[in-house]
Amino acid sequence: MLVQYLLDLYHKGNQEILMLIIMIVSIIPLIIFIKTIIFSMLKNYINQWHPDYQKIFKKYSIYTYLLHTLLALYLIFWDNILQTFPTLSWMISIKNVAIILYTGSFVTMLILSLIDAFADIYRSRLTISIQSYLSLYTQILKILIISVATIIIISSILNVSLSAFFTSLGAAAALLTFLFKDTVVALLASLQLISQDIIRIGDFVSISQYNVEGTVEKITITLVKIRNNDQTISTIPTSSLLTTNVVNSRGITDSMAKRIQGAICIDINSILSVSTIAFIQELKKSPYLLKEVMDKVDLKQLDDYVTNIKIFRLYIKEYLKNHPMIYQQNFTFLVRQLTPTPNGLPIELCVFTHETRKGLFEDIQSDIFDHLMAVLPDLKLKIFQNSNN
Repeated sequence: MLVQYLLDLYHKGNQEILMLIIMIVSIIPLIIFIKTIIFSMLKNYINQWHPDYQKIFKKYSIYTYLLHTLLALYLIFWDNILQTFPTLSWMISIKNVAIILYTGSFVTMLILSLIDAFADIYRSRLTISIQSYLSLYTQILKILIISVATIIIISSILNVSLSAFFTSLGAAAALLTFLFKDTVVALLASLQLISQDIIRIGDFVSISQYNVEGTVEKITITLVKIRNNDQTISTIPTSSLLTTNVVNSRGITDSMAKRIQGAICIDINSILSVSTIAFIQELKKSPYLLKEVMDKVDLKQLDDYVTNIKIFRLYIKEYLKNHPMIYQQNFTFLVRQLTPTPNGLPIELCVFTHETRKGLFEDIQSDIFDHLMAVLPDLKLKIFQNSNN
C-alpha cells in the first residue's frame, strides 16, 4: 500500500514531496546502520588497540558528535538534490541556514571533543610539570578552532567570501578588541607563562600580594588555581602573575635541597675569655656536647686563650659537618657572627639539607636549633632574653 501510494504521488507530479518523504524516512535506517555497523566495527578496533580509550571516547561524547556529523553529510547530500526542484525554492534560504548551523556546530564539537580526548590520553604519559603546558596548548587550540569555525559559519550564512569578511572584520577590529580585551590579555599572558616557564602544575608558590601560599593545581587561560596550606582554594587571574612577585619553590625540588637559615642571639654579658685546652677538656666531659664533634675541634686554630663564643662557632661548624642530612659541598655552608644588636649578639647559620618535604624539613631544622640552644650552658653562654620588670 505504501509503495503504491508513493508511486501515485510520483506519477501525479509530486516528485518533491516524494523526495522529502524518502529523505526523512531514510534517516532512521541510516542511524541504525551507523550505530550497529560502523560504530560496532570502530569500537571493536579500538578495543583491540587500546580498551581504555573507550572510556575516554565515551566521556567526551565522541560517538554522539560523530553520528551528528555523518547525519550532517547526509543532509548536505540531499540538499544538492532538493535544490533542483523549483517548487521548494521558498524554503531554500531557511534550509541552507539550518544545514550550515547544524553541520558547522557538530563538526566543530567533534573536533573539540577529539582534542580533549587525545589530550586526556597523552596527559597520563606526561610529567605533572608538562601537563600544565598541554592544558594551555589545548585551550589555545580550541579557541582558535572555535574562532575559525564561527567565521566560516557566519560568512557562509551571509554568503560572503572570507576575504570580504576579513576586510569588514578589520574595520571592526577596534570594537572587537575592546569587547574581548580581557580574553586577549589573558591569552597573551598564558603564552608568556608558557614561554618563560614561570609556573607549572605542582609548583609550590608564594604570592604576597594576594596572601597566597600553596601548590598550583590548575592553569587555564584566564585563571590559576592554587591550593593553600590550609586546604583552601585560591584563584588568581593569569595575567596578574606577570605583574606581581611570584616566589616559586621549584628550584628546591629540582636541586633536592632546602635552606636552613636562622640565628641564635647570645647575651653579650655571658661571653668570656677562657683557657683553651682546659676549657675544651672540660667540655669533652659534658653529656650534652657530642664527643665525636668535640674531638674534631682543631686546637691548632686556637690561641691559648679564646672566647667561649668562638668555641661555640667552631662547635656549630663541626656539628653541621657531621650531620647526615646537611650538604657539605656545592651549596652554601656558613656559620657567622653578625653585628651586635640591642637584642644580643646573633650567631647565624646558613646551610642546605637533603630533606625538602615540609614536615620532615621542619623537624630537622628544629632539632638542629634545639641542640645548639641546649649546649649553651656548658659553654657558659646564655641566650639573650628581653625581660621586663
